Amino acid sequence: MINEQEIEEIIEDFWEQNLNFRIWSSLDGADERDWVLDLKTLQTDYDNIGLRLYEAILEDTEFTIKKLNEKLQKEIEWDNEIKKAPQFKIINAPVYHFSKITKNHKLVEVHGVIKSLSQKLLNYVEAVYECNACGFHNHVEGLHIPKVCEGCGKRGGSFTLITEESKIEEYRELKIQEIIDVPKQVYDSLLVEIPEDLLNNITLGDRVAIVGIPQVKSTDQNSNKDKKVKEIFIKALNIYKLNDDEIKITHEDIEKIKEFSKRKDLLDALAEMYAPAIIGHLNIKKAIILQAVGGIEKFIGGTRKRGNIHILLIGDPGTAKSQLLMWHHNIMPKSIYVSGASGPGLTIAFTKNNNDHISWEAGVMVLANNSVACIDELEKMKEEDRRAMHTTMEQGVVSMSKAGIYVSAPANTSVLAGANPKFSRFDITRPLIDQINLLPTILNRFDLIFFTIDQIKDEKEEIELAKKILMPEIKTTPEFLAKYIEYAKNFKPELTMSALNEIAEKYAKIRISGNGQKIPINTRNLEAVQRLAEAHAKLRLSNKVMPEDVDVAFSLMSDFLEQIGFDIDKLNVPSELRQEINAFLDLIEPYDFIEYQKMRLIAEANDIKNLDLVIEVLKITGDIIEKDNGFIVRGERDYAK
Repeated sequence: MINEQEIEEIIEDFWEQNLNFRIWSSLDGADERDWVLDLKTLQTDYDNIGLRLYEAILEDTEFTIKKLNEKLQKEIEWDNEIKKAPQFKIINAPVYHFSKITKNHKLVEVHGVIKSLSQKLLNYVEAVYECNACGFHNHVEGLHIPKVCEGCGKRGGSFTLITEESKIEEYRELKIQEIIDVPKQVYDSLLVEIPEDLLNNITLGDRVAIVGIPQVKSTDQNSNKDKKVKEIFIKALNIYKLNDDEIKITHEDIEKIKEFSKRKDLLDALAEMYAPAIIGHLNIKKAIILQAVGGIEKFIGGTRKRGNIHILLIGDPGTAKSQLLMWHHNIMPKSIYVSGASGPGLTIAFTKNNNDHISWEAGVMVLANNSVACIDELEKMKEEDRRAMHTTMEQGVVSMSKAGIYVSAPANTSVLAGANPKFSRFDITRPLIDQINLLPTILNRFDLIFFTIDQIKDEKEEIELAKKILMPEIKTTPEFLAKYIEYAKNFKPELTMSALNEIAEKYAKIRISGNGQKIPINTRNLEAVQRLAEAHAKLRLSNKVMPEDVDVAFSLMSDFLEQIGFDIDKLNVPSELRQEINAFLDLIEPYDFIEYQKMRLIAEANDIKNLDLVIEVLKITGDIIEKDNGFIVRGERDYAK
């Protein structure tokens, strides 16, 4: 056991032997320098004195850190313009899993994702109370009213808190969620108290390492304030961001990846590795791999052009939609799977604890930042919850405001969603697009939509398919695919002139094929093609987008467009609503402004059954503008074609 005097001697010896620290403390700006103390290098680079200091830090963390900081501050006393008292920031402390931490540990490092963050809170390090009898200022640790005045000796007297003389520290409470290799249903979380000045550039969804001291506090058990439970939390001494890369790629892996990238059937070969136990769906697998790699994010004239690729799978039960989503979640870092999530669960939720402290909690789109959010049963979500995704999918950021608190968090997240048809199963005698139970506002955010239909084949084909399902031929492990995708993400391909011409020519050819009767492709699809082509160039480990990448992108886009009859306008206006829309526009044309209740009466009198959907479409097209309790009517448009 090292005593306090020995610790002070160790610190003096360490400082004398550390030339860098002595030099830095004598230079201008020493008070603003990041004074980092790496516990790993203490054990390897400073001979015996480093090991002794390491042991002292682990045995008596608070005292040792306090004395280290006092030594540092004393060494820079020569500077008459000190802006802040410098303190050491510790990194590479012993790492513990949340469940292994006890109150007996002196110093730990934990790794996790920031799940929630509280408003600023105040901690009275030292409170000053004025005795109302004699006026003496009593200094006490924490926020505790003195029992006896140190000035007049009076017991049980009244005191006034002198805030301006008290030493107050701003801090926040945050919760971090564990980072693990294998996904599970419920993730462990850990409470952290952290000084406000350590939170520079740290936000929701960040993957962080936190170095601190485990402590115990009593907390209310649920809403029952009479029952207290002991909770371990970390009093943070430092926080720093971790690298997002969870997949370790060796030099040998890179050589294999480079060799594999030379294959002519590259995307097909990679698609065969994706969920090999799921038979078929080759184009869907190709698209999901391109999504995992992603396109290139751009900023043009202050406007963000996303690089994220969003994919929607709509299909019959038993066509492996959910399995495709789950498989992606299981092999790709940071990807998250949810089924039927709520709006706050997707973006940011504001919560209040029993002490009325407000916190904001990261949803799926934030936690999956720079990865993929796998959202199943999209059609079962409430429309207002789906609406919460719109801005995030396009702008890559979540912004929320409540009770005067504005919160913004990055959500550069691709969406891989699954949904069922309107009546649970597709009717192949009707157009597929008419059987989607989702509004145009969400459909238009997806770059590709795939329809999976459970169709009965002839007996021989059904027998062969059953055999493959029962005993699939799995040639490779998913690890290589995951490493390939992770490595390919590093490339930043640019559009070549030949690829640009190829995109423009193919786009124009498809567009004029509508003969003015329908719109087979639009500018949203054009941008989607570019993202897909960029992703394919990444898979080739190239920094140039070539015509061959464009061909792959258009083959997937054509598959999607073909399934909706090369009529992209059907995504904007569901065909079954078109007659009702035109009829309703005729009925409200005489009005400059009309209240919703009046609209309801007109709809009921004229057998318009889908009024809310009609209104939603007309709001999107701009024919009506919502204002107060009604709508401004702007004009008419023909939706019959």
